[in-house]
Amino acid sequence: MSNNKTHIEKTAAESKSIGFDYQYYFFLWKVLLLKPNESVGLEVIDDVHTDLGNNLQVLYQLKHTVKKNSKGDIANLTTSDLDMWKTFSNWSKVICDTNDARSTKQAQLNFIEKTSFVLASNKSSNKSNEIVKIISHLQSGTKKINEIRTHFLSLEKNTKNEDLKGYIKDVLSLDELVLEQFLLNTFFHLDDDDIITKCKEAIKSKMIPQEKIEKAFSTIDSSIRSDNFLQVKEGVKIEITFEDLYKKFRRQFDLYRNGSLDVQEYKGALPNNLEEQVFIKQLEEIGFVKSCDSDYITKLTLFKLKLINNLDEWKRDGNVTELELERFKKDAFNLWDTEFRIQHVENINEEDYNKKGVELLRSVLKERLKLAEQELDIDLCHGNFYSLSDEPVIGWRKDWEKHKK
Repeated sequence: MSNNKTHIEKTAAESKSIGFDYQYYFFLWKVLLLKPNESVGLEVIDDVHTDLGNNLQVLYQLKHTVKKNSKGDIANLTTSDLDMWKTFSNWSKVICDTNDARSTKQAQLNFIEKTSFVLASNKSSNKSNEIVKIISHLQSGTKKINEIRTHFLSLEKNTKNEDLKGYIKDVLSLDELVLEQFLLNTFFHLDDDDIITKCKEAIKSKMIPQEKIEKAFSTIDSSIRSDNFLQVKEGVKIEITFEDLYKKFRRQFDLYRNGSLDVQEYKGALPNNLEEQVFIKQLEEIGFVKSCDSDYITKLTLFKLKLINNLDEWKRDGNVTELELERFKKDAFNLWDTEFRIQHVENINEEDYNKKGVELLRSVLKERLKLAEQELDIDLCHGNFYSLSDEPVIGWRKDWEKHKK
């Protein structure tokens, strides 16, 4: 296939659009990581910036590429990378911006003292990138600023790219001490080609269940995009504080964190000899079911298995705690125990045991039980009483304990 692109292909919006999306999702990631007294801005001071609440700020320049090397991997950040040097150039101009009251050396140093500069990109880190290497050496104290200036001058002298020459000159125009402090506060965030996954991990850190992360991400992503659009439309800068996030989205996090339990139908196999289940024997004894009524016995068995299966799954997935499960069973037991005592408070004849058992069953099956603050469906509530009577820890006749093994 030819690598020669048409003019339309060269100017197509896709590669530009993904750059904007990368910038937005980096912004969203930082929003999701906000802590009290912090804020994040989109294209306010830089592509993205964060105010850390202690008079410190981080400026992020975002550079995304769709270019790949011969192996099909994302292109490396090279020593002469124009994106990197253009970023350095932009930061140099910000540092000495006279329109922002930074015409003096001291004003520039004061600005750098409270600012970190981060180049974030999906480009691959590259051990042969001399610029990344010598900045690291400066930060570790193994190189001096005069050595770095000499290296920059050599690169500027030897390149034939006029844009690169201009960018390097912008950086070298800074006072030597200012340049040193600037590079000491310059960092690289590379190999970051899956920024959406980072957003989802940030949502997960809010204790959102794994199976709800996708929905939570879609909801929050959509809401913040809509807010951004409206702010731009109104001419308002896009900047989100922790307090904004807490006010607008706390309820959404709560809904996904504490939202409704996802109830699954039971699709497993049925046990053999359904009529031999203890809870069925108890129901037969009071005349609620007949051994020949296989369809109804199957239906009640499915109620029990559906309840057990969902409880196991909710516990395994961390949607309910052991304490909540214990309380759920205890609530059902206490309802039964109270009604059992009411029904059997008087001495009754043998023939009345079954009638009292039916009254007891009718009474408890009217109850709607809650688990994790959620009222459960009727079949699950019934299944809970059937499950308890299958163990058995409850029964319907006064002599129900004879079913215990």
